[in-house]
Amino acid sequence: MIRNTLFVALAIALLPMCLFAIDGQVLINQSTLNAAGGTYTINAPGSYKLSGNLQAKDKDTSVILISTSDVTIDLNGFSILGPADCSAGFPCKNIGSGIGIMTEQTTFPATHSYFNITIRNGTVQGVGGEGIWLFGDSITVEKMQVRSNGRDGIAVVRSVDQQFNAIVRFNNVQQNGGAGIITQSGQITDNVVTQNQNFGIDMVHGDAGLPTGTVARNVVTNNLLGGLLLQGSVSYIGNVLSGNNVTGGFNQGQNLCGGATCPGAVF
Repeated sequence: MIRNTLFVALAIALLPMCLFAIDGQVLINQSTLNAAGGTYTINAPGSYKLSGNLQAKDKDTSVILISTSDVTIDLNGFSILGPADCSAGFPCKNIGSGIGIMTEQTTFPATHSYFNITIRNGTVQGVGGEGIWLFGDSITVEKMQVRSNGRDGIAVVRSVDQQFNAIVRFNNVQQNGGAGIITQSGQITDNVVTQNQNFGIDMVHGDAGLPTGTVARNVVTNNLLGGLLLQGSVSYIGNVLSGNNVTGGFNQGQNLCGGATCPGAVF
């Protein structure tokens, strides 16, 4: 009897440790998502890692909500999946308001901005709304597959103050129901952005100022409204575009448009 009691007590004591990886990262899987009611909220700074795929509850329920600064989410090669489908053309099927990974507020004007957030190494596909939608600065999104979501693929914006530092790199962004990648400043580099319903890459002004940044070495193909939409002091260099044009920005050279040098290079 005493032996059984000790075993139960030990199991209960160890239970919270099951939420953490050996290296101190907090683990997120379908069980923790279900226990949270379909939206897993991150309200403490730290490092978080998926230990399995996450299935969205429905097209209108967001999957991961970030409500604090200083957060890293490593999808660890796993996927966030939902019911939306843009593969058969537009409009997408099962469009909704659910977002794959988001910060706490997604309406304008934003009253919250978050800092030092990194999202990396996985897939967001088929959520009803935006794949990744973050308000803030000092934000990095890298090595993600963001495909066939109901609205924009990756959006990193800030409307309370001017945004200066967003990095979006090494992502594959395809067939989303809105723009492929949106920022208000920073660097958009080394992405493949194809067949999105709006512009492929969109670096435009927010409420607080014109953008400054660089769009470099991206492959941008067959996005519905155009390839690059750039405003403010944004330069573009070394991009390859096919079936797409460029609006705005400063051409720093080595850009190809449909197999020929893009016009208007300034050196």
